[in-house]
Amino acid sequence: MIVAIFNYMQDGDGNEESTGVVKKSYKLIDNWKFRNPWIASLCYYFIILAFVLGSCHCIFNYFNLYHTDVDSARYMLSAIVQSQAAIVAIVITLTLIAVQLTASAYSPKVIDIFKKNPDMWILLGSYGLSMLYGLIILKMVEGVESKVVSQEAIWTYGHISISFECCVSFAYWLEAFTIIALIPYMWNIINLLNSEAIIKRFAVEITEDGILNNKNDPIQPILDIIHNSVMKYDITTTGFGLKTVTDRMNKIIHSDCEKEISELFCNRLERIGKLAVSKEDGESAILVLENLESFGELTVQMKLEDAVYQAAWSLYIVGIVAAEKEIEAAALQAAESLRDIGKAAAKNRLENTARHAALYLGIVGKTAAKKELRGVVLNTTEFLGDVGRTVAENELKMAAFQVSLSLGGIGRIAVEKELEDEASIAAEFLRVIGIVAAKEKELENAASEAVSSLRDVGKAAAENKLEDVVSKAVLSLRDVGTADAENKLEDATSKAVLSLRDVGTAAAENKLEDATSKAVISLRDVEKASTENELKVAAF
Repeated sequence: MIVAIFNYMQDGDGNEESTGVVKKSYKLIDNWKFRNPWIASLCYYFIILAFVLGSCHCIFNYFNLYHTDVDSARYMLSAIVQSQAAIVAIVITLTLIAVQLTASAYSPKVIDIFKKNPDMWILLGSYGLSMLYGLIILKMVEGVESKVVSQEAIWTYGHISISFECCVSFAYWLEAFTIIALIPYMWNIINLLNSEAIIKRFAVEITEDGILNNKNDPIQPILDIIHNSVMKYDITTTGFGLKTVTDRMNKIIHSDCEKEISELFCNRLERIGKLAVSKEDGESAILVLENLESFGELTVQMKLEDAVYQAAWSLYIVGIVAAEKEIEAAALQAAESLRDIGKAAAKNRLENTARHAALYLGIVGKTAAKKELRGVVLNTTEFLGDVGRTVAENELKMAAFQVSLSLGGIGRIAVEKELEDEASIAAEFLRVIGIVAAKEKELENAASEAVSSLRDVGKAAAENKLEDVVSKAVLSLRDVGTADAENKLEDATSKAVLSLRDVGTAAAENKLEDATSKAVISLRDVEKASTENELKVAAF
């Protein structure tokens, strides 16, 4: 019946499938218990009390245990009070030691959770009342002159009569209750010592008002736990803590508080990410980056540009540190997250955010190239190509320009480090971006920048005698120049012609015959395309 009532409270229409009713109802009850701990705990212990008293009453009646001599009553009551005092002293001492150890392991704010936990106070109250009742009954036993505790009624109400023997027996029953109550108490305390339970309780305190008014920094206790878990390489706790705090921040952020919340959240996660990298804990660093990405993608959908920018910045910082420390998996995750945020921003026409994502991707790629992290360079280049196609499709001029610039930067560093494959792939994606940009008149600057970047990569490759890279740059320049000519982009076509000439000259000076030959042929192809489209371009 209780389950049905809670289910009705959740879904009044009663149309839920029967297979999910019990699960949803229990979840609702658990949430209610979590939100109303005092009411829930009082009800829980009251049920135990009622069960114990009822069971003891039935046992005493069944075995006819209502006959106690005075000396036995005194001895039993005295022993009960002493044992209860010893038990409660031991339990509370151990609890306080556990609280101290937990606070030192996680965060000093854990003490507040135990202070607010009703179980300890209810248990203390139960033991205190039981001992007080036992002492009162013990005092009354001393006044009884007969050898057997009296079974005559000392209090009557209607059909209910209570003898002194019942009062003595009730003290025994309370002793049984206090002992049995230790079981759920210990169970609840042990559960509360779990890091996930502590994190969930701290998460409830994270509110917009608490953050904006700096009320004891509600996010800090969870970050303390995450910090300690990173130090101990505890991936499970780190992951749960990050997910919990990210979900909570996602729920409370909106346009009126985006700057404060995003700065607080992203800066703190950025520190955790850098700590994980410094500990060479790539798994924890990846978890940080994934949660920053989740926050960034949500705020993109909400079009909270300041928050998205902050998330991208933190991803960039952690990615740079990971690349410098040569933690390839974390650097790659940072690049992938920036790619996803950049594409999402482009689709939602947040040009400034998409431009910054492309900028940060380029810097991560260049840092990886300097450290010769070939996998990161290859993937970062591909990611930039993905972002470039998306921003070009949405005609975001500055973002497309930045993509070309970033690809050129990666290509040049790759050439300096003699990473031929990576430099060739950068040239290929510059070709793709240049051709896509050439199709839109608004993106002529991006097409021109693709040409300039290809020229720089080609000349640097010629100086380093990387003939395959030079050839790739030449052929890419030919394709971009032809596309510019076909779309009547006169300035971009002229720049392609001059760039082909410069790269060809550099190839000839370094005696790269094949590349020089390709440059000559490519110049003719672009000249032909410009002539067919009646464009006046720079002299060959």
